Amino acid sequence: MGKIDPRVVKTRKKLRQAFLDLLKTRQLMEMNIKDLTNQAGVTRGTFYLHYRDKDTFVETIMEEIIEDFYDHVVEYVPFEGDSNKMVPKIVLDKVFDYIGESPEFFVTLLKENDADEYRLLFSDKMYDYILEHVSYGNSIPVRKTPKELLNNFLVYALLGIADAWVVEGKIYANHYMATNVSKLFRSELFVEIGLEDFFVAKMD
Repeated sequence: MGKIDPRVVKTRKKLRQAFLDLLKTRQLMEMNIKDLTNQAGVTRGTFYLHYRDKDTFVETIMEEIIEDFYDHVVEYVPFEGDSNKMVPKIVLDKVFDYIGESPEFFVTLLKENDADEYRLLFSDKMYDYILEHVSYGNSIPVRKTPKELLNNFLVYALLGIADAWVVEGKIYANHYMATNVSKLFRSELFVEIGLEDFFVAKMD
């Protein structure tokens, strides 16, 4: 794959930041190309060089941010000390770092009806990591637990706690939040299905 023109990267970064800035005052359906280009400081013509239309832009950016989020917060560790068997964990310190940088995105993901498909994408990616986390151990308990039950609990719990944290002005430090949320995710059910250490406050 050829190297992407730095000007293309710069323009897309401007449009992505404009999107996040506009989420502070607009819902997804209220986004329009004029506001996006004005906020980003680019022309409509430049916008159309990169994206077919507004819907394509929103879809691309939402999916990119979800991908970036997991790239940022997931770390792989050896399973039972075996470096040939690496399993993922979600590092909650990094979760709150990321959410703190782009809180409006996660509020949108939690609350907007128009974000349903992206909430599902966020949820499905988490479930994929869960299955990978238990892949070298006993995965039967996880697979026997209804996916919708587990996913809805994790996604709405995590996003709901993050939303409350943001609304309160992030008065608690990221690590304080991470430590306490990791404790919440060590319930009896999580122990039974082998996920008691899937969420960790930080990596040693």
